Amino acid sequence: MKQALTFTPPILSSTESKLNVEAFDASVEAFENHEYLKSFYALLDYINGDFRTKYGNVQGNEFHIPHGSIIVNIKLDEEKLSITAPFVALPEKGRIPLLRQVAGLNFNAMDLATIYLRDNRLSFEYSCPIQLINPYKIYYILQEICCTGDKYDDEFETKFGAQRIYEPKTTPYDTASLENIYQAVQISCKECLDAVKYFEPSRKYGYIWNIIDTTLMKFMYFAQPQGQLLNDMQKAIREMDREDIPLPEITAQGKAVIEKLQKMTQEELAEDLYFVETFIPNKRRSNLQNIQENFEDSYKKISGYMESGDYMTACVMMLYKFYEMYYYNNLQEDVNQVVVKALQKSSAQPWDEAAPILYKAMEAIMEDELDEEEEEEEGTVDMNEYMKNVQAMQQQMMQNMQQMMQGNGMQNYLQQVQVLQQQLASGQISAEEYTAKVQQLAAQNFGN
Repeated sequence: MKQALTFTPPILSSTESKLNVEAFDASVEAFENHEYLKSFYALLDYINGDFRTKYGNVQGNEFHIPHGSIIVNIKLDEEKLSITAPFVALPEKGRIPLLRQVAGLNFNAMDLATIYLRDNRLSFEYSCPIQLINPYKIYYILQEICCTGDKYDDEFETKFGAQRIYEPKTTPYDTASLENIYQAVQISCKECLDAVKYFEPSRKYGYIWNIIDTTLMKFMYFAQPQGQLLNDMQKAIREMDREDIPLPEITAQGKAVIEKLQKMTQEELAEDLYFVETFIPNKRRSNLQNIQENFEDSYKKISGYMESGDYMTACVMMLYKFYEMYYYNNLQEDVNQVVVKALQKSSAQPWDEAAPILYKAMEAIMEDELDEEEEEEEGTVDMNEYMKNVQAMQQQMMQNMQQMMQGNGMQNYLQQVQVLQQQLASGQISAEEYTAKVQQLAAQNFGN
């Protein structure tokens, strides 16, 4: 392995949190002043300023807000707050294993809300006197219901045959985006498996672990999957952090996940690639101080590797930390712009060229010099133009995928395309030149 991982533009260019902190402060203040209805309204405004008018009734005492495949129903008056969210209907067969797992959720995963069985339907429920609707508590309850429902509806449907009570309103990715993502999956998985093959003879399982986990989080970054694929990827990433089994076994399991992802067809991927409206964000709102604290230990080690010229280790660690940051956070735009620019410029570059680029971005975050880093440097590739170039690249690659999969020249083809991609990223060739060269390679390798 001689170069940094290839960068793929995400389906969502920005995931900056829409939470309104001022509205939450107003909610807390109203609660402390015993203005309970006002406190709850401000809490909804904190989550999304449009929800009250979009999903509430005229009286302002009922709200029916979708989150994936569940509807969160909220009723409140001067005396009481009630929250219900119909979940799934029991299947005709195999009910006992499903109910056993639901009991486990009630005892282990749920703190305040509870899953009830009523008329062969499972539903999340919670209620309390209006005087107890502390905004911190109510937000936690809504998060608990939405996250648990979003995670287990697909799993219960897939494993036990449960039926959704509410079918989510989804918007599938367009064809071009699906093709781009499928191609990016093929390239990313190949890069990862090639790296594993490179490090396995020397038993460098730490590097293998980093590359596999980074590739999984990178897929989550650019594809933003939903449904069962989201559950599977989240489980795989959790499994990578296990400490109760040997590292070689962990990396072997991770490698198997990458191989399975690589074998998925575009049609199989498309089943879980769509946009869906949500109530509670599934990631935390980023905060620069928290990012800096999370980076601190790694930054010290990376600085040492940079000083000693160990650019490969520095790159592997920085790529991991950047994609981990995206995995756990809805990232603020000033940090996002700095990191995306670095990932773009370092894409598929040799270690000694990629490391300074990535390190400069991490240094800007640690030193809180984001404004300076955001200024365009002379010779820097325009980000919007780069996105268009990469999309053009991936669309062209898709046109030749069937031939690649059928022939034996796939590995040679991808290696040559990666060289062209490096030239495109560095501005050595234009998108038009790139397309022409890819077409020429396809003709040479596959005879079209």
